[in-house]
Amino acid sequence: MKTFEEIYNDIQNNTTTEFNEAFNDHKAKKQKAKKISLTICLIGDLLFVIFAIIVISNLKGFGTLFFVMPSIMIAIIFNVLTYVIVYVCVGGSKQYSKLNSLYKNKIIQTLIANFYTNLEYFPNKEMPEYIYEKLDYEDYDTYESDDYFEALIDNKYSIQMAEIKTERIEREEYNLNNKNMYRTPYEKQFDRYNVANTNTNTRYITEFHGLFSKIIIDKSINSTLKITPNSIISLDSNKLNMDSSEFEKYFDVSASDKIIGMQLLTSDVMQDLVDFKIKTNMQYDITIINNEIYIRFHSGEMFEAKNINNNSLDKSEIEKYFYMLNFTYNLSKKLIDVINETQI
Repeated sequence: MKTFEEIYNDIQNNTTTEFNEAFNDHKAKKQKAKKISLTICLIGDLLFVIFAIIVISNLKGFGTLFFVMPSIMIAIIFNVLTYVIVYVCVGGSKQYSKLNSLYKNKIIQTLIANFYTNLEYFPNKEMPEYIYEKLDYEDYDTYESDDYFEALIDNKYSIQMAEIKTERIEREEYNLNNKNMYRTPYEKQFDRYNVANTNTNTRYITEFHGLFSKIIIDKSINSTLKITPNSIISLDSNKLNMDSSEFEKYFDVSASDKIIGMQLLTSDVMQDLVDFKIKTNMQYDITIINNEIYIRFHSGEMFEAKNINNNSLDKSEIEKYFYMLNFTYNLSKKLIDVINETQI
């Protein structure tokens, strides 16, 4: 397997002229959109300020405050919408779609192929929801996924991986006659008679956003082992106390079979988990259920061209992906070897 420097050099050498041109074209369109929108915003904001001065001069006391605060919000929304509209009109979104497709198929695919064989990468495909849902990580209402791939570890063990985002929807109802007053249980009794006077405020709360993988191995541990970020209070009756205080500083372990749990979490496995946590400061969790290993990184958005800032091959961003894929690969192999050697 190649080191990061080796694979980064390969990516640089194999990056096509088409990709570099797409990156430069997109960068130029962003700059053009900024210049045009800045001009429009300056004119619009100037007219708005003149109008505001005229209005404020005729207001007194709290009336001035009630006018100024909403006006600032309107100005901000106007500026943002102006840039978005101009960006679309100059062809920025279309050019970005082309750039992002090339980024995934020329760079990300090369990176993934460094670790896994028989790779089938589908940048726009979702991981089937039932795979994630089976783990019962959290309650959620919406599920999104992309960058799905299937491959083999050492030409033998199946791995599936994708970016996943889950969200919980919160709805709060309030009375339109007084938007600062949320409806009481008494008011809710009259829903069917008072529908016209109520409205709903909807919030989307992210429960998980990151990289998720599933590995299938030959041998089953006939139990469940969970490694999660350390919590101050744990009421889990299956909690396993480990010998390493450094490990317990970062992680909690729950095992339905404590003997097997201790056998699988060898000192070098625990050290690998700690080293990755210290190096990246990224939250992640691991679950082993029978013959399936699940690894979940709370990394946020992955494998998108908009995450590159400095040049078409942002080294730090690619290195971040490399560390995550490398950790997944090495940890999977180590766990597979330990499980195969364990008397179960």
